[in-house]
Amino acid sequence: NCMNEKLSTADQEQQYRIIFEAASDGMIISDIETGRIVDANPSAIAMHGFARDEFIGLHFTGYIHADSQRLFNQAPDAIQSKGGLLDVPATHLHKDGSSFYVDVRRTAIPFQSRSCLLSIVRDVTERLNAERLLHERVELHTREQATLLDISQTLASALELQPGLILDQLRVLIEYTHAELFVIEGTAMVALAVRGIQKLEDTVPFRIHLNGPKTLKRLFNQHQPDCIADVWSAHPSAQFLRSLLEDQTELLLKGVRSWMWVPVAVKDRVIGSVGVAHVEPDYFTRHHADLALTVANQAAITLINAELYEHAQAFAAIQERQRLAQNLHAAVNQSLFSAGLIADVLPRLWDRDQDQARKSLVDLRRLTRAAQAEMRAL
Repeated sequence: NCMNEKLSTADQEQQYRIIFEAASDGMIISDIETGRIVDANPSAIAMHGFARDEFIGLHFTGYIHADSQRLFNQAPDAIQSKGGLLDVPATHLHKDGSSFYVDVRRTAIPFQSRSCLLSIVRDVTERLNAERLLHERVELHTREQATLLDISQTLASALELQPGLILDQLRVLIEYTHAELFVIEGTAMVALAVRGIQKLEDTVPFRIHLNGPKTLKRLFNQHQPDCIADVWSAHPSAQFLRSLLEDQTELLLKGVRSWMWVPVAVKDRVIGSVGVAHVEPDYFTRHHADLALTVANQAAITLINAELYEHAQAFAAIQERQRLAQNLHAAVNQSLFSAGLIADVLPRLWDRDQDQARKSLVDLRRLTRAAQAEMRAL
């Protein structure tokens, strides 16, 4: 019976050993008293980047980051208070000293006649990095949406045209070396504002001539942004840009490599465009283009609003002039009517009362002079 029990125990130990060696999670058995590794499975050894003979006997300070060492020291008491198991996040170290994130489940076990900790370790670095990246993207998207809302409110509240404000707002979202806001006037694009280089800003307003409808169609790219990775390359978009700028090429492209055209349009009406440049090649991404197009669409509405506001002011001025003219016209008519009545009765009044007639002559003179003054105002 004793022999059978020994064989049974050996079989169980062998089975446990097979599981221990084959587990995909790292398993580390550490002496509670010394803090050194007594045994570890291949997954744990490979996870930390050591050879087996380097890992076995290693003190916990050699593979656990300083920020997590306190948790290891407190593990025995914590396990006892938690009822036998302790789950904690921790930071471990590779052999080369680089850190990685793990989830650790610890429990106390007897091993080779001593009190030990069994730590089951799972590398969660990729998961945490993915979660962090997702969180950063959500934060970035939230900031961008809030910024776009602020830009929309700022531009919508600007009734009078402030072209520089549009480029200033664009820079909140997209870093650029310089940028220009153009509007179409006849067969040319006229730069209303420039930001980024003082020499360029001093040249405003300058003109870029458009050689026919084909050039205009190519430029506005079906109302979609056009990103040029290298303005000095042989790519068709780069060649088109250089040919379009002509005399302005040296001024606008000096020292820059990336360029982005963004159409400024409302429905089917193209109003102008925004040119954005950067010193780094292939700088502007699809996301940059989407953000810039959103700002450009808001800018188009701002330009239309400014145009309507200007027309409204002009119309209001015309209305005011017409109102004044009507009032003056009515005043002239009244003065002439009164003068006519006095002139009609003056002969008869003269025969009857010359003093009173003289007073009427004074009134007549006053009315005619008033009418003359009102006519000059009209």
